[in-house]
Amino acid sequence: MAHRVNIVLDDDVWQRFQAIPGGERSRFVNEVISVELLRRQQQQAWAGIQSLRGTLPPIPGRSEDWVREDRDALP
Repeated sequence: MAHRVNIVLDDDVWQRFQAIPGGERSRFVNEVISVELLRRQQQQAWAGIQSLRGTLPPIPGRSEDWVREDRDALP
């Protein structure tokens, strides 16, 4: 389902936006917003990971050894 919204653009943004053909503008705005929302979601997830990183105790060993152990444990 699509939703119609009103937005306000600065003059310089509006002038550059005019270069996009009329039939493609909604798709362009939707794509840009989608990418930006995903980027922000990833940033928030990374910030959460970083905050957890300071609260969890370190695990002894090396990741290479864990992968080898898992691989060797396969039948």
